[in-house]
Amino acid sequence: MKKAVALLLALLLTVTLTSSALAHYRVPEIQVDVALRSDGSAYITQIWDADINEGTEIYLPIRSSGYLTITDFSVADENRKYEYTKEWDIDASFAEKAYRCGLVETDEGYELCWGISEYGEQRYTIEYVVHDIVGAYSDSDGFNFRFINDKLNFTPTDVMLGIYLEDGTPLTDNNCNIWAFGYEGQVRFRDGMILAWTERPIRKSNHMTIMVELDKGVVSPLRAENTSFEAVREQAFKGSDYAADQGIMSVIFGIITIVSLLAICGVVSVRLKKHKIKKLMNAAEYFRDLPNGGDLNATYVLSNATEQCEEGAIIGTRILKLINMGCLEPETTESVGSMGKTKEKVNMRLVRQPHKDGDEYDQQLYTILESSVGSDGILQPGELEKFCEDEWMTLRSFLDKSTSAGHSWLVKHNCLKGAKLKSVKNLTGEGLRQLAEVLGLKKFLLDFSLIAERGVKETVIWQDYLVYATLLGIADKVGEQMRQVYPQQVPEIERYQDYAYRAYSYNTIMYSAMRRRQRQYEAARSAGRGGHSSRRGGGGFSGGGSGGGVR
Repeated sequence: MKKAVALLLALLLTVTLTSSALAHYRVPEIQVDVALRSDGSAYITQIWDADINEGTEIYLPIRSSGYLTITDFSVADENRKYEYTKEWDIDASFAEKAYRCGLVETDEGYELCWGISEYGEQRYTIEYVVHDIVGAYSDSDGFNFRFINDKLNFTPTDVMLGIYLEDGTPLTDNNCNIWAFGYEGQVRFRDGMILAWTERPIRKSNHMTIMVELDKGVVSPLRAENTSFEAVREQAFKGSDYAADQGIMSVIFGIITIVSLLAICGVVSVRLKKHKIKKLMNAAEYFRDLPNGGDLNATYVLSNATEQCEEGAIIGTRILKLINMGCLEPETTESVGSMGKTKEKVNMRLVRQPHKDGDEYDQQLYTILESSVGSDGILQPGELEKFCEDEWMTLRSFLDKSTSAGHSWLVKHNCLKGAKLKSVKNLTGEGLRQLAEVLGLKKFLLDFSLIAERGVKETVIWQDYLVYATLLGIADKVGEQMRQVYPQQVPEIERYQDYAYRAYSYNTIMYSAMRRRQRQYEAARSAGRGGHSSRRGGGGFSGGGSGGGVR
């Protein structure tokens, strides 16, 4: 009991101290300005918006990597420039450090230090020159530098960083490649410079490491390296989500590995997975209600993870649902071609927004469709394809949010053993029961005309069944069976079959356009054209490091 009480008190003390630190250290915004000079040095300016009410100084560790040196260090707040102190004493008092700054040499490099000077909200401007930041490599010039450390004892909310050439020469994808590591955000070419920014707050494990490769002749670095920049890039790419070019030997090794895996493991794994699903399908009882409590996102996630539907199938599913609700209306037009042949074209008229109290994901998809339509309110396949190429991130975000919502539903209902759902083995007993509902519905729909009890549940009409049949990729088969069961409703069923076909067609247009542009984006991103940062990787960086903050 004493040990338990001691542990509890220790935990409470940790939480209290952490909360206290968070309350006393706050740096909501950091701006970093990097001017690259012709000799390969960089004049760096950092502007901090800080709110600090504890400690005596702020310090930033910077690794020298054996070749970096720092000069011209200065600090100023909104009212004055601080006095530079050659022998900085980290143990000096608050008053002794006030309005002063200095460099401390460490085993790894330097610490940039300055007095907090006044508690409360302050804007600090920190300036210094890093010599030899750019190295001359055999194939190109460049650097991999950590501008914001991880493990700071405060976490900046927003970081904006700009890199440009001091002589005014524009940095573009014609003379430069760029990559970013350690944070959630972007790195882009804008107006002749490199801009990097966060899209989510920096956490303790995050950092901002930027790698820049320059064509020969853009600058003339004094630091010469006897290796290639490709080696720097390969080291930084390790653990990241960038696709590194590992050279011919790696390609050959990769081919051998892939072939071996396919021959030895891959085929066996696929067969086992399909066999497992087939067994579950055979064991599933007919399910006549909407599965998973009617949560379409949860059904989509379960179906996609067990190969009952393709990624993106939720798009066409919700388009058909919007048609059923009267929000969309297919519209067929005919035109005569130059050879006298009649050509049929199916457009989609946007009729009205889904009800505000309805499914928010129906509303989100309708908004995407609405954004791509012209002034006539009629959605044409061509303009939709162009929109999904140009604004592919919008559709990608919709799919990611749908997947995340479905995953959250499964977590909430105790369906998963761990954090992810990749296959059946990740499901708990309740997860298997929820999957059985999906498989049971699919089984019921495929056997629709064979079931003696043909009455449809009052809570589910056959239009709803077609929505789920569209998700599961069996709408054509289900429609044919419904025609047999309800001959008196054949015209209406045929119309809804056509709606399902149109929804699937639009699904293909939208998803294919998005993936086509996404693949182009990912290839350009890995090649150094800018884009989303990688949350991991960035190894082999120089400058920056870990730790720092208030002390």
